[in-house]
Amino acid sequence: MMHKLFLIFAVIIRIFREYRLRSALSVLGVAFGTFALITMISISNSMKEKSRLEVEKFGKNLVVVKSGKVRVFRRRERSITTAKTLKLSDAYFIKQQVDHVVKVLPSFQIAYPVRRGGTTVFSTIIGVGREYPELRNINVEKGRFYTEDEEKTGQKVIVLGYKVAKDLFKNEDPIGKTILIFRVPCKIIGVMEEKGVDISGEDQDSLIYTPLKTAMRRLANVDYINTIYVQVDNRENIPYVKKKIRQLLRKRHHIKKGEKDDFTVLSPDDYLRMEKEAIHIFSVLGGVSATISFLIGGIGILSIMILIINERTEEIGIRRAVGAKKTDILLQFVLESSFISIAGGFFGVVMGVFVSELIFLLFDLPKTLNLHWVVLSFFLSVIVGILAGIYPAHKASNIRPVEALRRS
Repeated sequence: MMHKLFLIFAVIIRIFREYRLRSALSVLGVAFGTFALITMISISNSMKEKSRLEVEKFGKNLVVVKSGKVRVFRRRERSITTAKTLKLSDAYFIKQQVDHVVKVLPSFQIAYPVRRGGTTVFSTIIGVGREYPELRNINVEKGRFYTEDEEKTGQKVIVLGYKVAKDLFKNEDPIGKTILIFRVPCKIIGVMEEKGVDISGEDQDSLIYTPLKTAMRRLANVDYINTIYVQVDNRENIPYVKKKIRQLLRKRHHIKKGEKDDFTVLSPDDYLRMEKEAIHIFSVLGGVSATISFLIGGIGILSIMILIINERTEEIGIRRAVGAKKTDILLQFVLESSFISIAGGFFGVVMGVFVSELIFLLFDLPKTLNLHWVVLSFFLSVIVGILAGIYPAHKASNIRPVEALRRS
């Protein structure tokens, strides 16, 4: 049996040498199918993983209530209408009356010029409770965050975002120094770690944090807030909590049936909706392209095998005349088509892994190359080759020696 297989492989190598161009095109057809499937799955999984990491970066199981009407365009908030109807009491009632709510943090944000000596930068001042870093999954790099006492008394203390600290102080240590926010002198007690842009499109490094009372009373002198951060106990309960918050706020703001909300309730899924749709479209198109490539590869193997059989009719007749069985001929041509698909699968796997790793590196995507999908893609290419070779092999095994020799 081993001797017979050795002879068959020797014939396969000879045939590949004689039909180099045709064989190479068939191998490429299968390779592109394997390559497309591996690349598509790898990139799709990587983008999903990136979205998951960005949701964690935004905050665990977080729902955000914004005053006015807000729309999300390409993961960036755009205010359509503004309102001053969101109050501290709204945050209190959300905590008391909505089930599955763990924490509620009211917040007030305002853009102000910030000055230190002759340097002025524009920044967003965010007045918020001391639990904000834990809620948003961010940490203080230097110094500290404000205390409960500083929060209750509305002390003029601030924590700088990473970029603001760099712009104002370069390489100096800002802790303990004072800067002017609009015209109010504020003492720096900390600097946040570098965080970058979150999924809402807000640059976390350009923010300045201060107690809510400080922002509302000492900086802006307002009695309303513009954001409420709500942490939910479980991700599955976020839709329920969003619905209940909307019902509660409509009732509290005396919004009648048919009237538009004067607030917006958002979750990470709202920011990522367009990205998820893009990932889904990419996955579908990638699957279609991989299927078409496999189909073309299979048709390529089928056509070249039929062509080879027609040109090797005399050889088949002689082999049958000297004692070769139908099963020998069948095995010969099935192995030939399998060899093409194995070669195509191998090259497809190499190309797919290489290109996937390159894309991860160039676009700073998480590496999510799945070995199971690589193995599955390879076996799919082999199956395509075997299926494509069954008909030509069956046709070759049914050639009668007398007819084959008569044609020659």
